[in-house]
Amino acid sequence: MLTLKASYTVKPLEPSPTGLIYLSDFDQSVAITHAPTVYFYRPISDHLPNPIEILKNSLGKALTIFYPLAGRLQRTVRGRLEVNCNSMGALFLETESEAKISDFGDFTPTSETRSLIPSVDYNKPIDELPLLLVQVTNFSCGGISLGLGISHVLADGRCAAHFVSEWARIARGEEPENLPFLDRTVLKLEEEDLTPPRFDHLEFCKPPMLIGQRNDLEEQNKETTVVMLKLSKEQIQKLKKEANEFPSVYTSSKPFTRYEAMTAHLWRCASKARLHEIEQLTSVRVPVDFHSRMVPPLPN
Repeated sequence: MLTLKASYTVKPLEPSPTGLIYLSDFDQSVAITHAPTVYFYRPISDHLPNPIEILKNSLGKALTIFYPLAGRLQRTVRGRLEVNCNSMGALFLETESEAKISDFGDFTPTSETRSLIPSVDYNKPIDELPLLLVQVTNFSCGGISLGLGISHVLADGRCAAHFVSEWARIARGEEPENLPFLDRTVLKLEEEDLTPPRFDHLEFCKPPMLIGQRNDLEEQNKETTVVMLKLSKEQIQKLKKEANEFPSVYTSSKPFTRYEAMTAHLWRCASKARLHEIEQLTSVRVPVDFHSRMVPPLPN
């Protein structure tokens, strides 16, 4: 059981640039959600005098550099998303739990691990939603967890990891090493201001409707189960071998990769578990880091 001890708003410690930040067409297609991550820290022999104050103070310093995370999203009259750098700050919660870190086992995502990250009411206007949510939970064993929710519109996994890395560096009393590159106009498309963005590619469309249903309400209301699958090197090699020996309409001369074989196998298993009809169309979304694939490549 979690107990909320305190709630803070952490703002940049020093004055930071104000105004609006452009968000590219890629950013317009992302759902307005917060990507959740949890970091666990077991008890250490060198007792920190006040870890909450260290984290709050260092976060304020980090937000001075990563100042868009202290702002809020808003929409233009054309409906485009942009970031208002108004330094309204990040939400910072301090909670306490009777649990021990060992109670979380192999850290498979559950409702218990999800409670270690601040929840968000997405019914509120977007200009009221913090872009960064932080929750520090103290466990009975002496360990702590740091739960983060970072706006997926503003940061992908690579950018989020960069922010956490620099925040950790500042918390240790070190100087920032890699400053963020915040100018997203490098992704601006020609004639963008004249033509509204279109995302009619398959990966941005809604999933195919289930056979025999008129809407997806029933599917949305179903309970979700999360399973952590631990595959050995031998099992993955076997999947790859079988995939490349199986007759397929796949016409490429390249053999299936380990990733492709494993993803296809898991997706087939998930479709069977969902009792899909054999003719049911489905779609699986695969995120790809394209930073280095752009021409010219995006800054690190």
